[in-house]
Amino acid sequence: MDWRQRRDNTNLRFLLEVAADKGVAAAECLADTGLQRMAASTDGAGSAQALAADIESIDRVELWQELAVIRNLVAQRSAAGIGLQIGRRYHLTSLGLLGYAMLASRTLRDAIDVTGQFRPLSLSICPVSLQEHPDGVLMTLDETVLPADARCLVVERGMTAWQCLFSELLQRPFVPLRVDLCVPGAGTPALYSTHFGCVVNTQASGNHMLIAAEDLRTELPLANALTQRTCASLCQHLCDSLEDIHTPLAGQVMQLLMSRSGHIHPAREAAAYLGLSERTLHRRLAGEGHSYRQLDERVRRNLAERLLHDSALGIDSIARQLGYAEAASFSRAFKRWTGLSPDYWRRQRQAEPLEPLLNALVHSAGAGDIQRA
Repeated sequence: MDWRQRRDNTNLRFLLEVAADKGVAAAECLADTGLQRMAASTDGAGSAQALAADIESIDRVELWQELAVIRNLVAQRSAAGIGLQIGRRYHLTSLGLLGYAMLASRTLRDAIDVTGQFRPLSLSICPVSLQEHPDGVLMTLDETVLPADARCLVVERGMTAWQCLFSELLQRPFVPLRVDLCVPGAGTPALYSTHFGCVVNTQASGNHMLIAAEDLRTELPLANALTQRTCASLCQHLCDSLEDIHTPLAGQVMQLLMSRSGHIHPAREAAAYLGLSERTLHRRLAGEGHSYRQLDERVRRNLAERLLHDSALGIDSIARQLGYAEAASFSRAFKRWTGLSPDYWRRQRQAEPLEPLLNALVHSAGAGDIQRA
């Protein structure tokens, strides 16, 4: 596990919302997480609106920070079932572009395979694996990467989130054939059987959800092959953009630039976001064999090529998506990167138009929002 990996604030938001429902102050959950700015401004007595505003002030959270929040919440409220309440808050829209790729998949099995293919874009904090079973597929959550006190909440949350997502995909209640739990502090079988609607073994050797073959074969009501291919292509692009970045700071910079690609960020802004001085950022990147300008141009070039190749957006729109004030500035930068003008590059590749739905997403959400996952 790369515990320095950064994600958006979705998991943090759901954790703190349930904590507030349980009477646990956000400051207590955020203790020793490095998120003191929000912890200092949220004392548990504020309104739901104030809590939401504070959560939105932190848009990226490292995995170790999420785990610390989980452990702090468990220390305050260790009752079984809290993870079930958190898991109910997840929807396909929580997964951003990956959620759209799942929604447009042909069958439930195809949608599940998409999550495995683009694991870096999922919100799971534990490794997830699939195993063929005579009655369907056994989905397993490996809790051994977690400290013992966090396992129950994380497994409950993961199992419940799957059930909610699968119900959304099928547009009907999804009920597993069986659920197995193997975590310290688990509740009674009756608690989980009532929740999941199936037999639950709380003394199992692992954490599994058995998905029926009939459900896996079910064709999804909103399946659309073109939209699915387009979304999967963009998901692959996001994963590929990080594939050969093996040093920690360069990876964080790349994730920051991809998540905020709708604006051009000087090095000083990126450094401030990462809690570094601009000089330290340049020095540490150089030590890893990278430069800030190289990473910034790589992100913008990759996204520009993807939008030119896979969409019918005009050059003006693409320039705005990438943070350029005018198309001429974007065209000059693109020609510097590739030696070709954007129009000529696009004609060379004979781009096919995107599904109108995805074009609408690009126009309405912005490139940075579409990449959130």
